[in-house]
Amino acid sequence: MVWALGTRFNLAMAAVFAALLLAAEPARAEGQWYASGSIGTLIEGSWHDALNPNNVEFADSHMLAAAVGWERPIGDSRFALGVEAQLIAHAGTQDHFELSVPLTLRYRPIHVGRVASYAGGLGLSYATKVPQVEIDRNGASQRLFVHWLAEVEFALPSPDLTAFVRLHHRSDGYGLFEVDAGSTGYLIGLRKRF
Repeated sequence: MVWALGTRFNLAMAAVFAALLLAAEPARAEGQWYASGSIGTLIEGSWHDALNPNNVEFADSHMLAAAVGWERPIGDSRFALGVEAQLIAHAGTQDHFELSVPLTLRYRPIHVGRVASYAGGLGLSYATKVPQVEIDRNGASQRLFVHWLAEVEFALPSPDLTAFVRLHHRSDGYGLFEVDAGSTGYLIGLRKRF
């Protein structure tokens, strides 16, 4: 049942993404590839707690992530749609790999100062072991979950290189999966566009 829901969710997200890409006016050549690397740590609380520094308690679980992605502008707007494949190595309380594949929506402000863009993403996350931090917090967890991200990207002197901070979250997706669990972490990293 859970796998069927996850598969249907993934297929629906892929259909929406494909429709939006086909509706965008620029030629496929205007899409842009990027690679990124980041490090981070998980927190003990929920994603709500991550937004309030007074509520943050760090877990003894760290992340080292590499990602490859592709984005394409939506017409003449300041928005871009994309997809990203993330491979995350967890160490500390948990020692497994996580593969997350979110669809992303990025907004680039008109006046680019220090902030180059804001982005969000939604997809699925698969862990090679049931994450121990999620078990410790919730009593149970599972390998396949919903994944979402929220990110702020910062300009650097080189136009093809940026820095970013990201909120990385795995969960049951408000009941999409049977097990009520999840985890949240902070990541900081560098991105190179090609």
